[in-house]
Amino acid sequence: MVLKRWAKVSALPCLCGSAPCLLCRCCPSGNNSTVTRLIYAFFLLLGVGVACVMLMPGMEEHLKKIPGFCEGGMGSSIPGVSAHVNCDVLVGYKAVYRVCFGMAMFFLLFSLLMIKVKSSQDPRAAVHNGFWFFKFAAAIGITVGAFFIPEGPFTTVWFYVGMGGAFCFILIQLVLLIDFAHSWNESWVEKMEEGNSRCWYAG
Repeated sequence: MVLKRWAKVSALPCLCGSAPCLLCRCCPSGNNSTVTRLIYAFFLLLGVGVACVMLMPGMEEHLKKIPGFCEGGMGSSIPGVSAHVNCDVLVGYKAVYRVCFGMAMFFLLFSLLMIKVKSSQDPRAAVHNGFWFFKFAAAIGITVGAFFIPEGPFTTVWFYVGMGGAFCFILIQLVLLIDFAHSWNESWVEKMEEGNSRCWYAG
């Protein structure tokens, strides 16, 4: 019983980074860069999932049922309870813009932090590959903070930033796809000329 509890307690440092794991050897084995990429992909998918939930129809009506939460909701009829949250910002495309803004700022912050990091020996590489609990808390904090940005021109400006970013993303993906297809074709033509021509020619 005591050993089971100690095993659970000894796994806690893994939430804070890779350095404590060298002491307790509790982190799963695997390529550090691969695990890092998977966790960052999980961050991104989690943000997309939250954005999808905020786009669901009828979400605003569910929020207004919470007493004292939304302006104009059920909470406004309860004596002594005043609602101060504008639920229009928490649902729909405005909420998606703010979640995406928070995620973009989080990843931009870490991309700036990793400039000129070329090996895992760099001290900043330890920040990149560890401290997941603090990074998760920072991502949540930045995203929640985005909801406190005054409405003003934020939605319009971020719409145009998103359009420009989407255009660049699609352009880069097209270039990478064409380059991949060209490299693949060259590889198979080379194998066709060297070995079984019919099989590789059909491919």
